[in-house]
Amino acid sequence: MVRFGSLLISCLLIVSCAQIGTITGGAKDNAAPRILKSNPIDGALNVQTRQINIEFDEFVVLQKPNENLVLLPSNVNYESKLVNKTLQLDFESDLAENTTYSLYLNGAVKDITEGNDSLIQIVFSTGSFLDSNRVFFQITDAFTNQLVEGVTVGLFDSLDQDKPIYFSKTDASGFAKLRAIADGSYFYAAYLDKNKNRNRDADEAQFASPFKLLIDTNYKDTLKLSVSVPRLKNNSLKAEFVTPFILALRKPDTLSFKTLQIEALDMKSLMSESISEDSIHYFLPSYFESLQISIDTIVKKVRNELPEDDMLLLTKKKKFILFPDSCCMVLKFDRLIDTVYSQGIQIFLQEDSVFHSLEGCILKDKNSLKLNLQTFEFERAILQIDSGAVRGKMDAQHGPLDIAIQRMRSESLGNLTVNVRTKANNWYLALYNSKDLVAKKTDFNGDTSVIFPELLPGDYDLYLVEDRNKNGIWNPFDRASYVAPEKRIGLGRKVRIKANFDHEIEFVTP
Repeated sequence: MVRFGSLLISCLLIVSCAQIGTITGGAKDNAAPRILKSNPIDGALNVQTRQINIEFDEFVVLQKPNENLVLLPSNVNYESKLVNKTLQLDFESDLAENTTYSLYLNGAVKDITEGNDSLIQIVFSTGSFLDSNRVFFQITDAFTNQLVEGVTVGLFDSLDQDKPIYFSKTDASGFAKLRAIADGSYFYAAYLDKNKNRNRDADEAQFASPFKLLIDTNYKDTLKLSVSVPRLKNNSLKAEFVTPFILALRKPDTLSFKTLQIEALDMKSLMSESISEDSIHYFLPSYFESLQISIDTIVKKVRNELPEDDMLLLTKKKKFILFPDSCCMVLKFDRLIDTVYSQGIQIFLQEDSVFHSLEGCILKDKNSLKLNLQTFEFERAILQIDSGAVRGKMDAQHGPLDIAIQRMRSESLGNLTVNVRTKANNWYLALYNSKDLVAKKTDFNGDTSVIFPELLPGDYDLYLVEDRNKNGIWNPFDRASYVAPEKRIGLGRKVRIKANFDHEIEFVTP
């Protein structure tokens, strides 16, 4: 059989000649157009024609047919048009002999009323034989371990190839099937093609293998892959305003922040806060509509589209929990703090119904206030900050605040011991309350017991991360080296913590 690998499409989940997947529309009609009949039919042999006709069950419109309607191999030109409910393709020359063709409709047609579209494949052969090999994939998110819908899976002649020569798209169960594949050796990749350009772009969740896959009639395996968004490439710099006065930067691993320059700003006097090895926050002395940033040879301009509002707390908490061993509470604001009027900050203790001054207990650092409450005995209190007591640059003022504080007693908290049984050489445990990271215990090897003390009652999620490079963070897929993402294994159930209780669980990894 003849096989060509030049022009290709993006994601499709392939089944027979019927509709493969659905992009839902409005509430009235969420069904995409369906094929009533086609000529040639799916799976047809000895096809000798210069025209393909596909009749749908409703009136449709064409969407970018030059991009979304693709015949593979691409060895013949054609024109497409709609005649009532029928899509018609007219070939400018004869199809190649003894060749298996695949016609892909990647959202090329949608219904008129609700705009629903679908993903379809029709296969036929100009000879007496149809390429019939199949490959199955199951795709999960490498970070959450959840099955992922809408991921493109494809086979390539080489990993330098922009688009796959065979492809499909995962369903709601994370499964995808590629069919009508000729015998041969192929590279494979999976990627979430959000921009629908059919390429495996650097900023898309993905996985690719540097090893070829031999496919013939004996191949029966289902490839299980995990996709993740790769780390930044060496020529990438991420910059954004997280508040009108805080600029967040993330650099490539190979470069240093020592070479960083920000237009119109003195880097020596510019205050900053390190977030991680490759991320940093800069506190700006005033409002900038845009800034030009350079690091080594990389230059990036970022616009400040956030409004210049009043001074705000970064995290709006109505209730603050103070643990038994904690002395202080910390409030972070959206800009540098210029002045603090301590007489405007008081704590109301419910035990004696009296307001107490915090003068001498307040430490200002960049955009943070650290309040030392160690000398106050209470179970419940209210922190009161008067309007204007905290001021930022250019006399920006924060409005009045009332924050409830609860000091937890040891008997109100629970302890967790995790007995880990694993073959991983280097790993760490991460404990989450909902989506928030509560605690992380790092740098372990093999079987070990790990203790998380003084936890608030509630339900937690627990993950073990195989920390191959011992950097204490989870590493995604590496495009340059094809190193797979680090395994992040969930316990598989919630851990319920009760007050005044010592919990002990087993965590056994595969």
